[in-house]
Amino acid sequence: MRPPSLLSYCQCRHTLLKPSSEPWITLVNLSFRRHRSGGNSKNNKWSNKSEERWRLTNKSEERWRLTNNSEERWRRPTNNSEERWGRPTNNSEERWRRPTNNPEERWKRPTNNSEERWRPTNPRTPFPNARRPSPLVYDIPKIDPNNIPAFFEVHVKQWSRQRSLPSRLLSFGIQKDEIKPLLDAFVHAVTAGELSTSEGHHTYVLSRFTHHLDDGDPLHAIDAIYTTILYTWASETAHSERLRSAGISQSTINRIRALAEAGDRLFPAEEFPDARKFHRKIIMHVGPTNSGKTHNALRALAAAATGVYAGPLRLLAHEIWERLNLGQIVPQGVEEEPPKMTTVETDTAPDVATASRPTNPKYVRPCNMRTGEEQRIVDEYAPLTSCTVEMLGLRKEYDVAVIDEIQMLNDPDRGGAWTIAVLGVCAKEVHLCGEETAVPVVEALLRDTGDEIIINRYQRLSPLYVQEESLNGDWSRVKKGDCVVTFARSNIFKVKSAIEAQTPLRCAVVYGRLPPEIRSEQAALFNDPNSGYDVLIGSDAIGMGLNLKIRRVIFEATSKYHGTRDAPLSISQTKQIAGRAGRYGLHGNDQPGGYVTALLPDDISHIQKAVDAIPTPLKTARIGISSTSFFAFSLALPPNSSTKTILSAYYYISRIPAILRQQKINLKYVEPLCNFIDARMANMPARDTIMFLLAPIPLRDVAALEVVQKFLRAYQDEMSVDLWEHLEGSSLVAALDGVERLHAEDNTESVTSVMIAQLESLHRAVMIYMWMTFRRPMAWHCVKEVAVLKLRLEKALDWGLRALTKLQPGKDWERYVKDHREKAKGAVIYTRQRSALEKYLDLAQAESVAAPIDGASATEPCRH
Repeated sequence: MRPPSLLSYCQCRHTLLKPSSEPWITLVNLSFRRHRSGGNSKNNKWSNKSEERWRLTNKSEERWRLTNNSEERWRRPTNNSEERWGRPTNNSEERWRRPTNNPEERWKRPTNNSEERWRPTNPRTPFPNARRPSPLVYDIPKIDPNNIPAFFEVHVKQWSRQRSLPSRLLSFGIQKDEIKPLLDAFVHAVTAGELSTSEGHHTYVLSRFTHHLDDGDPLHAIDAIYTTILYTWASETAHSERLRSAGISQSTINRIRALAEAGDRLFPAEEFPDARKFHRKIIMHVGPTNSGKTHNALRALAAAATGVYAGPLRLLAHEIWERLNLGQIVPQGVEEEPPKMTTVETDTAPDVATASRPTNPKYVRPCNMRTGEEQRIVDEYAPLTSCTVEMLGLRKEYDVAVIDEIQMLNDPDRGGAWTIAVLGVCAKEVHLCGEETAVPVVEALLRDTGDEIIINRYQRLSPLYVQEESLNGDWSRVKKGDCVVTFARSNIFKVKSAIEAQTPLRCAVVYGRLPPEIRSEQAALFNDPNSGYDVLIGSDAIGMGLNLKIRRVIFEATSKYHGTRDAPLSISQTKQIAGRAGRYGLHGNDQPGGYVTALLPDDISHIQKAVDAIPTPLKTARIGISSTSFFAFSLALPPNSSTKTILSAYYYISRIPAILRQQKINLKYVEPLCNFIDARMANMPARDTIMFLLAPIPLRDVAALEVVQKFLRAYQDEMSVDLWEHLEGSSLVAALDGVERLHAEDNTESVTSVMIAQLESLHRAVMIYMWMTFRRPMAWHCVKEVAVLKLRLEKALDWGLRALTKLQPGKDWERYVKDHREKAKGAVIYTRQRSALEKYLDLAQAESVAAPIDGASATEPCRH
């Protein structure tokens, strides 16, 4: 039976009702035996278990109710939201909430992974363990830019109590019994306001608190800022006596100073003394897509005695390399001829003219190409170079440098390469092309360099219209000149099949994982009005790179998968993709402009809002780890520290200006590579370690990673990596042989998407080998073999993609390749490899089999 004191209560599922005659009953230290009834025992709340506790009801009066959770939970009742506490302990790590009268600043502290995370609770949630819509959805803390010390001082104690913080400091070399005294001394100094003075605001870069909250994990960034400030404060000589009196040994203080010195990057421009010798003229060309900004910068490059182009993609570097060598860029100072117009029939508008760019031998400029995976040498002494940003040489002097897509200096994964390029390129004239959002960041980066900055702003050359009506899910409404944008490779082939089944149109495909040569060829097919390829299916890779004759962009979706969840496209991403429609000079003057729509009606509002939105200026740029920094931290940390510890120390201790942020280092993502390096390459020099960490190793592609690990083991054990020794017997090579056999048999029906995925994995592993040949050619010595294998893969991929949707190479493609060769006669181009167009011509002319290499038969492909 129920206890007599509770006879006046009746239980109804989750609420205890109390008569109004009893204003207050204290239920403490009472235990009850479960009330036996015929109902479900899960709904019976009475038990003598010690885990059962009581909880306040959500009514205005202070009432208690029993929890239905076996774990201990409690809440202190009060009408004052400032004094509401909850302390769930349903796991081994303590979780807690800190009260505040600002609902935006209510924090709870989950620590269910190796990295400490803080998360603000939802003030509307009555219980601390209420289910949230998504584990990644949380409120970003609001920090008043005019009162940063308030946030800094109030939350320092919470930060110091993180469960993962002691283990992190221990890995950085602080003795276990010295961690608590060190943190206590730091907390006392912060809460006393010693670091919040005007001088401290500058010394400890407190403004970073307001600049670093727009990331996917702002609380992790706040954790890193606190750690950086701790090391900066503890390394100052003025605080040495206080630390010693707190029980911190001199050896620990010395280690803290060494780490703080290794991470001091407060003046990153000083890391590039060669560039500081120049009084550079920085010319920014900023504006929306299709505004002519890059065109004007390339004309300056074509007129320069020496110069370099640096872009975000190998595809872009290849395009600029080709255009310069073919004389398709008119130098600055020379009057441009009007584009030659031809009439093309389209379904989206009446007869529309399209421009073709003729080759002009008098404008040919010898240009070499350098990317992470490939080098094409026209002339050993060619005055111009086209490269990816990561391959930009910082010691060579140029007259003109063009750095494209400058807004990518804020990219979490690659932004550091743009920051280094802006600060370190040795050129008299530097042209920066991209969005206007990058202007404030660039001005802040160059404020103390003495460089002259000129800003040229551009407007879109042709209008862009968002159509009010979508396709309503009907692929039969796709028209010639359309580009359908989707964000999954599997969707690309599904959309391609659907359009070709419901319309008489044929589709070309362009997506990021496709080899650049094949992407270029597919884009060329779409651009040629007579090729028979009328529609382009692409991923967001179309947003940068190719000059595409797109009349209308169709968004299959307006969200993209980001590792764990779908997230809406940003305004910048949406604008850049939509802006590819109606490229100036490619569609004539009768109906200038481009159109944008969506597959489904619900996405139209997102597109319209993005196109109409005024982009928000970037707040920060990214900076990445360098070999110098990595080596400095490896010396300052305890001996035999792991690679992951070195990267962690760099992330948490580096002192950088407020305008910069650390380039994203996902320690969980790179942990397998770090463990492999520590286990197999423990004695490797720091330069080699950082080289492997920065290499484009496909960590998420298990099949490709298995092959790459074999390469790395051979490099460490023998300092010689034989390509075929580690590929023989691989399932990926078997897939290549299988596709080539199907090609020889003209068996298109047996090609599957799994085969294509295996070829892509092998291509990524091969590109890693090629990447290494340009950095360690003595060890990675199979240069010819890897080039031959790369050609085979690209042929197999191209044929496989066509076979997957029953599209075989025909006379249209052969005619296009021949025309391309005729245009190239004005330029003499010598390369280490045949061009992709030439390679495919061999394939198209073969009698239904892959072209043999070095006398090998089609049924038994050559290995070496």
